[in-house]
Amino acid sequence: VAPSPRRPVPPSTPAAPVAPSPLDYLGFVGDYIQPDDALGVFVPSYLRDEPQAREELAELQGAVRYVDAAIGRVLAALQSAGLEENTLVLFTTDHGVALPRAKCAVYDPGLATALILRLPARDWTSGRRFAEPISNVDVFPTLLDLVGLPVNPRVQGRSFLPLLDGREYRPRDCVFGEMTYHDHYDPRRCIRTRTHKLIVNFAAARSFMDPTQSWRPRTAPAVPAAPELEYHPVVELYDLVADPNEWHDVAEQPGYAAIRRELLTRLHDWMRATDDPLLRGAVTSPLHHWAVEALESAGKQ
Repeated sequence: VAPSPRRPVPPSTPAAPVAPSPLDYLGFVGDYIQPDDALGVFVPSYLRDEPQAREELAELQGAVRYVDAAIGRVLAALQSAGLEENTLVLFTTDHGVALPRAKCAVYDPGLATALILRLPARDWTSGRRFAEPISNVDVFPTLLDLVGLPVNPRVQGRSFLPLLDGREYRPRDCVFGEMTYHDHYDPRRCIRTRTHKLIVNFAAARSFMDPTQSWRPRTAPAVPAAPELEYHPVVELYDLVADPNEWHDVAEQPGYAAIRRELLTRLHDWMRATDDPLLRGAVTSPLHHWAVEALESAGKQ
C-alpha cells in the first residue's frame, strides 16, 4: 500500500519537537504523523542505504501507517452503517512515492501505483493479488462496466472487471507512461512490456528530476553515482528480466536493436493515437503564457 505520494509541510508550532526548516527539506511527517521503525526500515533497492535515507523512510512508513489507520476508519464506518457489503472502496495514487528515481520519473518506481479494490458483494476482498499489468486509465472503464453503463469508444483504457470476477480476461501486453512538467520541463514518454522498458526523452534535462522538494535531499539514488552530472540520452532501453532495477541502459547495444525498433514504433503509434502534443513540438508552459500576457498588458496601460 502506498500513502499519498506528497510530503506535508513540517510542523512549525513552538510546542512541536525540533523539526527541519522547510528551507532544508520536506519530510513525510507533520503535526499528525510520526516516523515508524517499529518493524525496521525498508530501503528500496533503487536508493542508497544510508542513515539519512533510513530516517526519511521511517517517516514514510509513519505516513503509510497513518493512511492505513484512516482507511480502517472508513471501513469501520461502512460496516457500522450496514453499507459494507455493497460499497466499492477503491484506493489508488497517481504516481510513485516522492523519492529519487520514483515520482517525477518513468522508471518502474515512478510508474508503480497503489490499486486496491474492495467490494464484498462480488467477493472482492482481502487475500487476492493479480500480476496482470493495469494502467490507471483502465479504472474508469472498469467502473462503467461494473455499473452496467456503456463505455464510449473514445475513452482510453480497458475494463478489467472480468479479471476481478474471475472470468476469462485478456491482459494487456504493455502499459504506457508519460511526464511533461513538474518542478521543471522534462517531457518523457515510455512503453513497458513484461520484459522491457523503453523511454524517449524530449529535453536536455538531468537523468531524473528530484521529487523531494528539498534543498538538501536526504535520500540519494543508487544509480547514477553522480546524478547531478548525468543527463538524458534520447532513448533509454532496459531489459527488465536481466536488470529489474533499470540500471543498465542497453539502447545502443546491437543485440537489442530489434526490440528497440519495435518498442519505438509502438510508442510512436500510441502517441499518435492519443494526439500527443509533443509530436508537434515543445509544450509551452502556463508560465510562458502568463509572461507574455504581462508584457502585452503593460504595453496597453
